[in-house]
Amino acid sequence: MKISGFALASVLLASVPLISSGAAMADDIHMAQTRFGLADGAANVLKVNGRLTTPEVDGNGGMFVEKITETADADYLLLTDIGGTACPALFSIVKVTGTSVTPMAWFGNCDDEPKRTIVPGKSVTLAFPAYRPLRFKGTSAATYVYDISTGVLKKDGKAVPTACKGKCE
Repeated sequence: MKISGFALASVLLASVPLISSGAAMADDIHMAQTRFGLADGAANVLKVNGRLTTPEVDGNGGMFVEKITETADADYLLLTDIGGTACPALFSIVKVTGTSVTPMAWFGNCDDEPKRTIVPGKSVTLAFPAYRPLRFKGTSAATYVYDISTGVLKKDGKAVPTACKGKCE
């Protein structure tokens, strides 16, 4: 029997112990250590070094944080926003430097298990299969490619807007 990423994430989310100190545990799926400080999504908002990002990044049912690559002057995070039945997951890439944190708007087609291809320091590709939930219309397959050198996100070869309007939510 295959367990979906959403089901697995729900179990993991329920089983992660509460952390009372600010220290990140190696297996905490809500936090990632960057060269520029701790990225923390445990409270369902993204904080870096204890400070909210600008624009603010808000999650839905839970936010997973993972450092995925780096360049000479920046670290890159992949955020997974765990949602509900109609849309189990959306994603965001966040650039963290010594002086700024730049999140992009949530993207994806709601599937919670995209195929990931990361070329360190060059690009991040998330290929989503068609998402067909039981009682909802669903979405078609889509491939998103983030080019690190240009900061451009493309969906199926076409650039998509990544700016958050006031908040990334």
